[in-house]
Amino acid sequence: MRVRTIEVDEATADALEARAAERGVSVADLLATAFHPQVWPKDLEALRAAGEGPWSPQAFAEDARAFEDFERTGQGIPFEEVVAWLRSLSTDKPLPRPLPRKL
Repeated sequence: MRVRTIEVDEATADALEARAAERGVSVADLLATAFHPQVWPKDLEALRAAGEGPWSPQAFAEDARAFEDFERTGQGIPFEEVVAWLRSLSTDKPLPRPLPRKL
């Protein structure tokens, strides 16, 4: 893999590193997924273009129902906990599934 260095001011670097750490990813992965959808697998891009899979009307309706439920109850699971749990599933010490709670 070829690596390039891109200069940013210290405040921006700190913010990017903090956001990446919150999500449990590298800064490079954070930027690639946040700003460059062309790095998505081609089949994922095809699903988006066709309005299928996670972009289907059914998926959007389920997202809307889940958000309405969150607004009504205030319960959810922080993203960082979901990431930590998912990553642990491939280890010899998987974490218990995180439970929703009042946020």
